[in-house]
Amino acid sequence: MVFAAPIVLIASLATVPVSTAPDPQSTPTTLKEIGRVRASAACGNIVVHANSAIFSTLRNDATLSLAITRLRNLDLEASSLNLQKGIHELGRLADQLRDDANRGVAEIKRLRDLAARSSDPARKAELTEFTDALGGALYRQKKISMDLNGFVVYLQYHGMENADASQSKPDDAQTADFASSDGSPPPYYQSSARHQTPNELAANAATDFADRMQSIGVDEERASDHAEGAVTGC
Repeated sequence: MVFAAPIVLIASLATVPVSTAPDPQSTPTTLKEIGRVRASAACGNIVVHANSAIFSTLRNDATLSLAITRLRNLDLEASSLNLQKGIHELGRLADQLRDDANRGVAEIKRLRDLAARSSDPARKAELTEFTDALGGALYRQKKISMDLNGFVVYLQYHGMENADASQSKPDDAQTADFASSDGSPPPYYQSSARHQTPNELAANAATDFADRMQSIGVDEERASDHAEGAVTGC
């Protein structure tokens, strides 16, 4: 986990109304892989890279839904073991979101290059719309991965602060991700979030991420509208 935690993230989570969280399962995406077609070499490349980007996006949808469920159900306060297990699981999900988003973004860059070289104005326009929309969804997913990682960073510092004084402290390599250069707590930890419990913050994070899935769904729907047009004439 290499992303720095956003300074305002934990403070903003303290104000998210948990009761208004939309259910990510209630917003199914219309996005799906483009059907296999007999294609020229150029259009064949479009289909391959588009489907790879779509796969990464849909995989992240599933990972994000799982992360939201875990944030709602984990008890981070029951014991130090529960906290460490939660840190490990949420960190793994954040890493998976980031890695899949990065793979999808790499495919989007290839599609933009193909669009720029297209000699068909209609296909070029459709492919540009498709990549803009799907790229937007992937960017939102990557941003959530960064924010989830920021929450994990907060939990790591919270665990350190509450560790028994007789226990050994993590070494510099273990704390590098969440301590500032002088070893002090990260800035967001000094916010009003200090008065929220880890479970409350986790529930608020789940609400925030579920709400942001709605915007991801809008991007995916727009991408779906232009997916077939992107391979028109193939």
